[in-house]
Amino acid sequence: MSTMTRTTRLLVTRRDPHTGAYAPVGELTRDPQTQRYAFAYRPGVTRKLPGLPLGTVSTSDVLFPLFGHRITSPRRADHGDTLGLLDLEPAAEPFEVLERSGGRSATDTLELTPIPDPGPFEVHFLVHGIRHLDEEEQARIDTLEPGQSVTLTPEPDNEVDCLAVLVTDDGHRLGYVPRPLLEYVRPAMGHPHELTVERINSPAAGFHMRLLVRLAGHLPA
Repeated sequence: MSTMTRTTRLLVTRRDPHTGAYAPVGELTRDPQTQRYAFAYRPGVTRKLPGLPLGTVSTSDVLFPLFGHRITSPRRADHGDTLGLLDLEPAAEPFEVLERSGGRSATDTLELTPIPDPGPFEVHFLVHGIRHLDEEEQARIDTLEPGQSVTLTPEPDNEVDCLAVLVTDDGHRLGYVPRPLLEYVRPAMGHPHELTVERINSPAAGFHMRLLVRLAGHLPA
């Protein structure tokens, strides 16, 4: 694979708790040179997020509270363990933590996913939908090994979303690519790519933290 570019943009989406559909809200970015954060709404969004006014690009030297509150404080005793579930060091930067964790919160339905730039890219994501697998499929996750290759498999017969893409191991379902990532993953599937297991967590971590994978590939312009 060619040299990968580091993710500097995260798509912020809002998930409908009734239908499960995701609606883009805006983009959170971090300038690699100045280290400043910026947030801009997507066109047509009329429902603002707390602390982020509509009609302007918000900028800050520190992560906006709405997103900062989604990261376990370094002062907490479980900080290192929580980041370990994401295969990150305790000193990982907040933006990297959000990229891998998705920034889920019990207080709202927002979720963040990386936005790859055209060209060679690398993203990590937690596999979705594991709670909907049967017991045998869920148990197969524990047979995986870090670094093992797994496969992106379209599921056109999916009754909820015909664009759904599964993560599979030798044809066995392991879960789904997060819906907001499909805009970038599907084009990348037409080019050489690698999907590998990054970390397997115990069921005690929760379904949403069970399986972390790494996708490296090429996104056409």
